Amino acid sequence: MEKNNGTTIFLVEDNEMFTEALAISLQNLGYIVRSFRSGEEMISSWDDDPDIILLDYYIESPLGFAMNGEKILRFIRRISKSLPVVMLTSNSDIGEATSLLKQGAVDFIVKDDDLIANLEKTLKQILDAFKLRQEMAINTLKIKKYKNRFLIIALVVALTAITLLLLYS
Repeated sequence: MEKNNGTTIFLVEDNEMFTEALAISLQNLGYIVRSFRSGEEMISSWDDDPDIILLDYYIESPLGFAMNGEKILRFIRRISKSLPVVMLTSNSDIGEATSLLKQGAVDFIVKDDDLIANLEKTLKQILDAFKLRQEMAINTLKIKKYKNRFLIIALVVALTAITLLLLYS
């Protein structure tokens, strides 16, 4: 089993039993999990800098009002266009899934018997994308470094050629 040390997941889910079971499963996979019962509660902890958000679509607050998953997703997208948000729902409505994906969710996973397997696959894809972006950034820096070295070498060669032309002309 691959460990995902340091990857922080914010789990926004109002069902305590489901939250606890899912959090344990994710922790067993090596993730750091912070659980929230509402989007408002999660937003108040935003400074803790999540790497991934798992967001229930249907959220009810013990106070009787709460933003649903779609509103929370829109709020997140105003703050960050790139933070991966995975929507969780008990409804397999394709229209709803399509709408959420268009709004910036990276996946839409139904809470069924395949939840953990589907979620593990999605999280692996997200982490692989993180690694690729990091490698691209490192390679971009290397290219800049070698490009600068090449320009310095080209300048030295040009100056040497000019000097030799002047000496032997």
